[in-house]
Order: sequence, then C-alpha cells, then structure tokens
Amino acid sequence: MMNYMLDQLKDLARACGAIDYRLQDYRDQDGVYRTPAWHMLGTCRMGKDPESSVVNVWAQSWEVPNLFIIDGSVLTTGGTVNPTPTISALALRAAAYIRDHFASLSTA
Repeated sequence: MMNYMLDQLKDLARACGAIDYRLQDYRDQDGVYRTPAWHMLGTCRMGKDPESSVVNVWAQSWEVPNLFIIDGSVLTTGGTVNPTPTISALALRAAAYIRDHFASLSTA
C-alpha cells in the first residue's frame, strides 16, 4: 500500500505540473517500505470482560474509578496504516460518554 501511495503521489505531482516535490520515501534498496516509526498498541486492551481486558467499551478502566485511557493501548490489534484516526474517534466517543454521564461518573 505504501509503495502504491508513493507512486501515486509522484504521478499527482507530475500531473499538477509541479517542478519541485519531495516525498518521505522510506523504501530501501529492494523497494521495501521501512518506516522509522512504531505504534505501540494493545497494552490496555478494550473489551467487554474485565477478566480479559483493561478498559470497557468506553475506554474506562475496570479497576480504577473514572480513569479513561485514550490512546493506542486500548486497541487490541493494529491495521496496516496509522491508528491515529481510530484513536481520535475513540477519544471523541469517550468524551461524549463522559459529557453525557458526568453527573453519575462524578459521584463514583
């Protein structure tokens, strides 16, 4: 996917008449994409059961009252590209849950 994306960006630049463009091309000499970044995922897994997960479906800790964990650690697995959009969506979802249930959460 990354090789396809890089090639498409080059084609797009040429089609737009760009005379100078640069890509963060992390392909090695064999054409394998070697990104310099890592996404740590899964250390505080989200789930429906406190026996097999750290947080519930709202990213709220099973064991620590009103602790919400909003990062990549709640994801049980990773996809093929950056998890940022999913993490952002989960953060917005958790924020809406906190907003909508603040009265009952603040007394817990």
